[in-house]
This record gives sequence, structure tokens and C-alpha cells, in this order.
Amino acid sequence: LFSSYEYYKGSGYFCGSLVLIVINTDSETNAETYDIVDGQQRLSTFILLAKVLATLYDKDLKPTSRELLEKSLGDIDGEKRERLHFNAMGLNAKDDFVYALEHFNDSQASKNKNNKNNYLKNAICLKNYLKEKEIKDINDFIKWLYFKVVFIKTTCPNVSMALRIFSVLNARGLPLHAIDVFKVELLKKLANKKDQEEFVSRWSALHQKCSGNESKFPKRKENKREKNATETLFSWFLTYLNPVTSGKSMEERLADQFERLNKPPLEYFKGVEDFYNAYCKVLEMQDWHAHLLSYLASDFWRIILCASLLHRYSDQDIEALKELLVKFYYQNWVATREEPKKQTNCNIIKALKEKKSVESIASIVKEYLDYHKITQDFKKNLQDSKLYEQHKKSSKNSWLRPILILVEYSMSDDPRPKRIQMNDFHVEHILPQQPGSSSQWVKDFSEEERGLYTHSLANLTLLGGTKNAQALNLDFKEKKEIYMGNAVKLGKDKRGREKTFKVMTCYKMTIDIATNYTEWTPTSLEKRKEELIKRIESVLKL
Repeated sequence: LFSSYEYYKGSGYFCGSLVLIVINTDSETNAETYDIVDGQQRLSTFILLAKVLATLYDKDLKPTSRELLEKSLGDIDGEKRERLHFNAMGLNAKDDFVYALEHFNDSQASKNKNNKNNYLKNAICLKNYLKEKEIKDINDFIKWLYFKVVFIKTTCPNVSMALRIFSVLNARGLPLHAIDVFKVELLKKLANKKDQEEFVSRWSALHQKCSGNESKFPKRKENKREKNATETLFSWFLTYLNPVTSGKSMEERLADQFERLNKPPLEYFKGVEDFYNAYCKVLEMQDWHAHLLSYLASDFWRIILCASLLHRYSDQDIEALKELLVKFYYQNWVATREEPKKQTNCNIIKALKEKKSVESIASIVKEYLDYHKITQDFKKNLQDSKLYEQHKKSSKNSWLRPILILVEYSMSDDPRPKRIQMNDFHVEHILPQQPGSSSQWVKDFSEEERGLYTHSLANLTLLGGTKNAQALNLDFKEKKEIYMGNAVKLGKDKRGREKTFKVMTCYKMTIDIATNYTEWTPTSLEKRKEELIKRIESVLKL
């Protein structure tokens, strides 16, 4: 702002937006009192600047300049009305602001470096800056400040409208989220001070819990900005409360919620807390169906499981529901490489809230799979001979690794296996992608057969450790040793020392290949293809 005055004083200066709600109109003067939804930081800074200018340049001010500054600090008609009033609970904002206005010029205030009053720090910073700049014509600067500095003022009739537009205009100041506005508006609905304090305390506690578990919430963006964990939780909760398909932003959904709010704020917030507690229980689920769901890009499965817990489904029903969700999401994923239609997810949430049986929910899933011909497409895509290449070219929302993990889990006797991390393994081609010209592979497979099988599902398995191209081009006999966790010789290095390669494979599906196959030929691949598809279908067929 000061630089703009110095170099472009003939031009205006855009200082962002103010989003206001009219809360009172004086019957005699028509003067309006506003709630500030967005812009409090800028307004408070301008009032501090007016106070600093009035104090530092008291002797140099012309009557017009003095009147402009005094109007920023309060009414000049003899009435003592505050220009800016703070009503947020749990903060010392009001006292800090008043103290800054009264004491910024005290010598002791400037010396106290441990002061936590940010308003005071801002006022002292403005004072020191103005002293350093030594503006030649302070009256000209004040005139420019009041007539050339521009805000876009948006006045809203109610909080719902303010919530709908604030995020579009919130371009400056500290990052403000829709839930911050929602919190303040809920707070205003509480008349009792004790209730207000309880609300602020519980809100802060929940926000701290979400922040502490930030890594347990998936990264999500809205309006090109990454949501924090609290926002993500609220977004899920809003979907749970009102499961409908909508392209509305979180701000609009919160506004809708505010309009239909039919519970006292503390009771409403209890619902959010209960939802968070349900999500914590979802995070504690360590069975392999829960692990498989965790690889999905969709958030709906989390909301669905939270709903099942909130509506007190039995442990047996929740296990059956998880198994059903794996069938639903994975069939759809393999068939379409997309998330299922939102409407079906919403229908499942509604059914859970109505305490319908898991069998009823299964019929919702079946209707979706049948209508969109998902099952037949899912089977067809598993047999794609170029499967690996297709997923390598377009890795976004790829299901290849998760489907191999599904096979691994299904072969284990442990119902609660350790979750396999996506970066713990690499996808191994048993028949190498580039076999040596003198290798057994070239004798066992024609060029046409290599084209047919190399990148097919039947030729892929999981292998731990880092890739070693030399080792992974070995003949099947040596590869079997690798799959069993034994060391194999790779020849000698430049110094004549023997090179070896070894991985610790903990994957049952890979050990199974070494144990059950004496050779790897087109016949072997056809056999494994049949085994794999049969196993996958046994897990995913409804």
C-alpha cells in the first residue's frame, strides 16, 4: 500500500473484498451495523493505521484529514460507539485491540519482544515504518488513503448467502475456511456464556484431534486449495447428514445445512464429534477387506462405514458390509477405472440410516452392477493381454497393484494381515520384458506368444526389494531361486568378484509360483490365468 502511494499515487489501490451481513439498521439515521464474515483483519489494520497517523502527525493534520481519521476511530457526534466490536469467544481479541490502540506509542510496549498481542505488534510496526518513511505531505497521503484505496463490499442478507460467496472473494489476509464462518455463526446462536465457552472448547479439541491425525485423512482439494483434516471431516459429515448427489462446493453445502439447522448448536456439534469417533474406529479396522478399501480413491466407503457404526450395526453385519463394499468398488474399478456413480453411494448411506439389512444394501449394489454391465466388463478387463502396458501408460487410478494385493490377501490364512504398502514391492514380470537372445525364454516362447503373455495378469507377481534388470532377465530356474528368497549368481564384476542377487520375498503368491511350477511356458501361463481369475472372481463376485 505504501509503495503504491509512493510510485502510483495517481492510481487507485485495490485492497480486496469485504463480505458483510447487515444485523441492525438505526431507525432514525439508517446507519447500519454489520457482521464481518471476511475482512476483519484488513479493517482492524486500517483502524490501527488511522490511530497511528492521528497520534504521530497530530500537529500537522488539516481539519479534513483529522475528521477522516477520527471517523475511522469512532463516531464524532458525541456518541461512544465502537467502530469494530469483537464477539468471538475463547480469544482476547477485543482486549488486545483496545490495548493496541491505547498503548502502541508507549516506550515499554516497543521494547517487549515477547508480547503476544498481534494487534500491538502491527501498530508498532506501522508506527516505526511511518517514522522511517518520513512522508513529505501527510495530508496528501491521508486523502489518497481514503479516496483511492478501494474495497469490494458485498453485503449479504443472511449468513447462508455469505457462506456461499465468501470463498470466491477471500483472496487476502489469513486463510479463512468455510467451517470458520460456520463455527462463528453457530456460536452466535448460543445466548448462554457457559454454552458459548463449552462450544469453543469442544470445537478447539476436535480441531486439535483432526490436526494430530492429519496423516490419517486423505489429501483432498477443493477450489484448487488443499483441505485440512477438519474440513475433510466436515465434508464427510455433510454427506452423511444429507446424502444427495450435488456439484455444490463445501461452502454451499454448509449454507444449506445452516438454513435447515433444526438442532441447538451443541447438539449439532455432538453429531460431528460422534462422526469423528466413528472414523477413528474405521481407522482401527485391520482386516484385509478394510486394507483393500484403503487403496481406493473414493471417500464414500469411509462415510458408509461410519454410518454403519453410528447406526449400531452388529460386528457381523459390518464385516459383511466391508466384504460387499470390496466387491462393489473393485468390480467397478476394474471395469471402468472410475469411482461408482455417487447416487448409488448415497442410496447405501440412506439405507444404513434407515437401518436396512446388509442384504437390502447388496440389492442396491447388484442393481448398479447389472444396469451398467459392470461384472462382464470387469471379467473382460482382467484378461487384457496388454494389461501392464495399459496401466503403465496411464497410472492414474490404476487398479493393477491393488488387484495383485487382493490376490495376495486372499491366499493368506491370516484374517488380519499386515497392510501391504504400495511402495513395498515392485510388479515382477515372470517372463521378462526383454529376454536375452540366447535365453531359454526365446526357445520356450515365440515372438507372438511373448506379445500375448508378457504384460498379461497371469505373468505378473509381487516381489519385494529393488528391481534388478540383470537378475529379472534370468531363466525361470534361477528366478525360482529368487522367488524362494535364495541368492543367485550374476557373474563377476570388473574386479573379478562374484556378484549375487537376493530378495526377501514375503509374498505367498510369488512363493506359490516357485513351489507349484517346474517350468514357465504358454501352458503354465494359461493355467495361472485360470487360477488367478477364478480366485479374483471368488472374492469379488456378488
